[in-house]
Amino acid sequence: MAAKRQIGVEGVHIVTSRKPGKPVRHYIYAWRGGPRIRTVEGGEKPTITQDDVKAIAAALEAARPVPKDTIGGLAMAYRSSPEWKALEASTRDTWGRALDKIEKKWTDVPLRLWCDPRMVTQVVKWRDAMAETPRAADIAVAQLARLLEFGRLRGQLTVNIAAGIPTLYRSAQRAEIIWTDADFATWNSHDKVNQALRDVAALAAHTGLRRADLIGLTWAEIGDVAISRIARKKSRGKRRRVVMPILPTLQQLLHDLRARKRKPGVETVLVTSHGTAWSGNGLSGAFGKAIRETDLHHVDGDGEKRWKHLHDIRGTYATKLMTAPGLNLTDKEIGNLMGWSPEQVAEIRAHYVDDAAIVVALGERLAQAAVKRSVKR
Repeated sequence: MAAKRQIGVEGVHIVTSRKPGKPVRHYIYAWRGGPRIRTVEGGEKPTITQDDVKAIAAALEAARPVPKDTIGGLAMAYRSSPEWKALEASTRDTWGRALDKIEKKWTDVPLRLWCDPRMVTQVVKWRDAMAETPRAADIAVAQLARLLEFGRLRGQLTVNIAAGIPTLYRSAQRAEIIWTDADFATWNSHDKVNQALRDVAALAAHTGLRRADLIGLTWAEIGDVAISRIARKKSRGKRRRVVMPILPTLQQLLHDLRARKRKPGVETVLVTSHGTAWSGNGLSGAFGKAIRETDLHHVDGDGEKRWKHLHDIRGTYATKLMTAPGLNLTDKEIGNLMGWSPEQVAEIRAHYVDDAAIVVALGERLAQAAVKRSVKR
């Protein structure tokens, strides 16, 4: 194979490291203070190859100042803003991936063009090109709307043309989707569901915690008679304290969870099969895969199949609180237990409990009317 032609390039910075007992290493940087493009072990000071030149060109392009009056410049300002820094890490991760898509597609487009209503058509075409993953497409468009609103509020745009663009994902109401006793029986007996995932579902069923709070719950937050934790997700703009009593069934579950093997220093209540704390993405991936392995799904009235989610167990827990004999909890009390606002609980109650009660009451009245007509005859 022919040797690569060696080239001299001005500005390239090469650092040679000589440590006792270790081979000499030469670190090639695109420029002083710039990114490292290659490491050479042994030999004399290296010279620059054509591949190095290409790497330097790519580094220069990446380091090129982004004009402030473009989408790329606006995105850079948004990532450095107080609004962005105030987001949860998981939210920044999700929205950050959407911003990456926006920058890849629109980064050099001047902001003045985003004041033209005709750009709506271009955004819709971009959304439609991502239609195979409708939820991701909607998140990308929603993030574009947030970005443009960020610019509008700072006087860089006069309108937000991405606001109000219809979504692709059928945002079906999931309130009717809960985990039944049969679902839990399937989940706990299936050979594709390991003990760590069974523990996640069990703790969700006994506490109603969100994913972030399930994996973040530590033993320090478990008291003698109650669990006390500041919810990770804000509800109506507030981060609410979750305080729930430890009932006998939950006490037994916590006793079992303490016995799980865990690596030193791991203080979370839930652990993976490796004894480590769960990450959000790690749990979502493992849980979603297991859902499909166990074929846990809900069938809509029109026959459409929808996979069940970990979050649907939260609805199961809410209905148990609302319908438990003798409890008669108020919306505020349930909100305190679950880290919800009273308004959210009222909405859930209306769908989960009140609608069902109305139907039952109507059925009872119809049955009574039928009996009365029969007696009159």
